[in-house]
Amino acid sequence: MKPPQSFYDFTLQLHQDLDLIYPEWDSDKPGARYAIYEDFRQGYGDQAVLELSKYGEKLLADDKIDLGTLWFNESKADWVIQDQGVRFLFRDFLGWAASLS
Repeated sequence: MKPPQSFYDFTLQLHQDLDLIYPEWDSDKPGARYAIYEDFRQGYGDQAVLELSKYGEKLLADDKIDLGTLWFNESKADWVIQDQGVRFLFRDFLGWAASLS
C-alpha cells in the first residue's frame, strides 16, 4: 500500500524538527507529541491530517504489516523506528486527530 503524500510530509517534518524543537517527543506523558501534530496541521492543513489519519487506521488494522520496515523503506526520515514504535506513533496521532472533532 503506497503511502499518501501526507505520510511523506509528516515523516519529513518529524525528522527535521524532532530533537531540536521537541526534545521531549519520546516522553510517556499524554500529549507529549501534540505540538508536533499541530505544527503538521498548521503547515499542511486539515486535509493532510485527515489523509494521514485514514492511512494510519488502515495500517493499524492489519497486525501482519511490519510498520518498522514500511517506515524505513518509505519515510523521509533517515532513522529507524521499530514496528511497535510506529504503531505507537500512529495510535497517538489518531488519538490527537480524533480530539479535533
